This record gives sequence, C-alpha cells and structure tokens, in this order.
Amino acid sequence: MLLVWVELNNEGVTAMQNEKQTTVLITREACDYLRISRPTYQKYLQTGRIKGTKAGKGWRVLKSELERFLKGDNGDESLKNATTEDYTGNPI
Repeated sequence: MLLVWVELNNEGVTAMQNEKQTTVLITREACDYLRISRPTYQKYLQTGRIKGTKAGKGWRVLKSELERFLKGDNGDESLKNATTEDYTGNPI
C-alpha cells in the first residue's frame, strides 16, 4: 500500500499528483484496481488497449495509464472519427 503525506497547500497537491502518475502496478494490483480478471487484463495489454511493460514473467503498468483506460481514452487516433451509426443513421 502506498501512503502519501499531503499538506494543504499547492506544493502538497502537486506532489500527490506527480506521485499518482509515477505509481507502477503489477498485474494483480492492476486487475484489482480495474476489477477485471487476469486473462482479460492480459488481453488488453497484448492488444494495446492498455500500455504496459513486460518485466520478466509479469507486466508493469502506470496507474495513470489505467486511469486513462477507465476514462475511455483509448489513445488510438484512428478511431477519433469513428461513428456509432450505420449508413442509414440508425445506431449500431
């Protein structure tokens, strides 16, 4: 568990934000954070939906990357112009 002491001033808040961005999680921690199974997590890593680094037999991922994933920002520029409607205007 990571504990961070935060003082109620701008410097403390900035330090806490920087700490959150550099927190590295292992597979078990990432699965718990996302509330998904290990096979699903590994599929997301292998398909590039979550960006991580292979370290030995396991994976390491930044907590900020998981937050990006949860927000729905997939980071794939090719999908920015994708539509949710078919050619007749009906939802897909």
